[in-house]
Amino acid sequence: MLIKSFPHQSMWYTFLSISFSLSLFILEKNRMSRSINRTFTCPCGEVFSSPIYEYVNVAKDPQLQYIVLAGLLNVSGCPACGRRAAISRPFIYSDPAHNLLAYVHPRSDMPEEARLLILEKLHDVYVNIAGDDEENSDLEADGDANGIEPVTSSTEQVLEMPPLQVIFGIDQLQGLINAVLSQEERLGRLALNTRSRDSAERGQLLHIARKLAQEMQCQVEVEELSDEYTVWLFGSRRQIGALMREFAARG
Repeated sequence: MLIKSFPHQSMWYTFLSISFSLSLFILEKNRMSRSINRTFTCPCGEVFSSPIYEYVNVAKDPQLQYIVLAGLLNVSGCPACGRRAAISRPFIYSDPAHNLLAYVHPRSDMPEEARLLILEKLHDVYVNIAGDDEENSDLEADGDANGIEPVTSSTEQVLEMPPLQVIFGIDQLQGLINAVLSQEERLGRLALNTRSRDSAERGQLLHIARKLAQEMQCQVEVEELSDEYTVWLFGSRRQIGALMREFAARG
């Protein structure tokens, strides 16, 4: 990782925040996604802050679904030099419309012993929140994803709680998301680039891209090199298709 972050987040804090996020899902499904601001120091000397998500609710923040699919969630970029750092921060992903609730650990190479510890802790959290530690609440493993079946509870808020899936690796989450999306709603990208080194021309390209992205409700990501400047617009294939038709109409 090229950028150093602080402070270090301990394991107990991780499970505390995950417990809080699960509680949010049960008690307040319409709540906005939850993030914390982290401070980073880049090797170039720049100090900046960036949001790191602990709870992603795509029902309220649909743009985050495409940020996840683009592999950019909890990826921080230095505003001065463009260096990036992917923060290995577990988070809860909630998509009520598709009955999808997942604990996501970004590392797909997590050792088996650590995976079992995480599954055990999450099982305890899940059961405590649901309020009924029934013996038939078993952990089920299947490849790189694991399922924790919801327990029965008399509490109204948890009656419709979907199974909590435990995922190791962002690519596994991306696969689950794509499985419930139509072809038109899957991730699409469009690149606008220039080889000009003139900062004014690059700034104009970014301004145009941001304006179009706002109109079409897409997201923008910048890749800046000394000899090339690329602005990526991404969103659903339907949105990107509309952008391409807009460009064609403008000639």
